[in-house]
Amino acid sequence: EMVGLAAILRDITLLKELENMKDELVRAVSHDLKNPLTVIHATAQLLLRTGPTDPRFATWCERIMKTSDYMTELITDLLDLGKIESGLELAAEEVDLNPLVTDVMATLQPQAEARDIAITVEMPEHVAVSANPGRIKQALLNLGGNAVKYTRPGGSVAIAVSMTDPATSAPAVVVTLTDTGLGIPAAALPHVFEKFYRVKSEATSDIPGTGLGLAITKSIIEAHGGRIWAESQEGKGSTFAFCLPR
Repeated sequence: EMVGLAAILRDITLLKELENMKDELVRAVSHDLKNPLTVIHATAQLLLRTGPTDPRFATWCERIMKTSDYMTELITDLLDLGKIESGLELAAEEVDLNPLVTDVMATLQPQAEARDIAITVEMPEHVAVSANPGRIKQALLNLGGNAVKYTRPGGSVAIAVSMTDPATSAPAVVVTLTDTGLGIPAAALPHVFEKFYRVKSEATSDIPGTGLGLAITKSIIEAHGGRIWAESQEGKGSTFAFCLPR
């Protein structure tokens, strides 16, 4: 029995060492990739301002900037996903959800206004929850950003916060984001929280994204002991909601 126990402990130690090595490798590779991408983006931006006036030249610069932005976003998402999958340390604290929602809406407002999308918020005056504020804000930004991104100009995004779990009627904090966007086909809906999954259609082909935002959001909510779900009707819009225990 002692020999078996020693073998198990040795295997656990080896797994931890391998996990640490993987984390260090991901951090190092991400750092090595992010720095040149920043330089590439800045150089393309400078050339766009000071280079030839040929429209083709401007198009090339814009493509370089767009691609470098996408790669930076992908690296950031992969880093976040790696942290979450290796065991997210929440450092939870008592949080008032109102300022978080307000900050997120302020961040999304310029993008929404540029596309004539109305954002409305309905929530109680104080919503206290035990959570990691940074991670919950990240989840809200992912969901809100998607809602704005996939809503047609002239549409709307509504955020609502309630205090009862709709499935159990138990006390909870429930955040719902409803948009009048493109909607999601019924066959695709069960897969939207999967890593790298993106709905493929003509309407979404020119909308950028890594396919990791919803997977990260799901992991964040579940790490808080909550759950997340989505409802949608193609062509009419979607509702994404998550529930956190109180």
